[in-house]
Amino acid sequence: MLYSRPEPDPPELWRTQEAVKLLAYDPAWSAGAAEEAALIRDKCKPMVLRVEHIGSTAVPGLTAKPVLDLMPLLQDFESGFGCVVPMRTLGYWYAGEYGISGRHFFVKGNPRTHHVHMLVEGSPDAVRHLAVRDILQADPHTAAAYATLKSELAGRFGHDRERYAEAKSGFMQVLLKRAGVQ
Repeated sequence: MLYSRPEPDPPELWRTQEAVKLLAYDPAWSAGAAEEAALIRDKCKPMVLRVEHIGSTAVPGLTAKPVLDLMPLLQDFESGFGCVVPMRTLGYWYAGEYGISGRHFFVKGNPRTHHVHMLVEGSPDAVRHLAVRDILQADPHTAAAYATLKSELAGRFGHDRERYAEAKSGFMQVLLKRAGVQ
């Protein structure tokens, strides 16, 4: 099916300069992610095959920014364009690919409460997100090391989310290598 290609929403709506604020793990994150995933599946069917909870809020016990990262998986990239209007009805802003080719990125909340990374099932980025989540969920020692790094980096880059994220990339590369993912 062919979908129109909607323009991303104006960056001033979704690209805010919020401080990096880490909180202790909250079990409500899992329930909140499941509820939001169900809404996304319902609004975006049949384009969305399934929705995965990724990122630090998906790892029990891990400190995290209180922003739920969800990853709806699509059969093909074009299908994501068909989700833009339904996602907007759920309160999301559409950011286009926002620096990652093959991704439809959505942001909700002010301050942010949700990030949605809509990717093609089996794509390299989808595989990487799942590998990192799965390692952190399975290995408490690695999760603890990651929590320590995040705390240190939040202290250094607390008002610059992009530098905070970039500074974690070395740790992420180690995890991906360990998982055998490129």
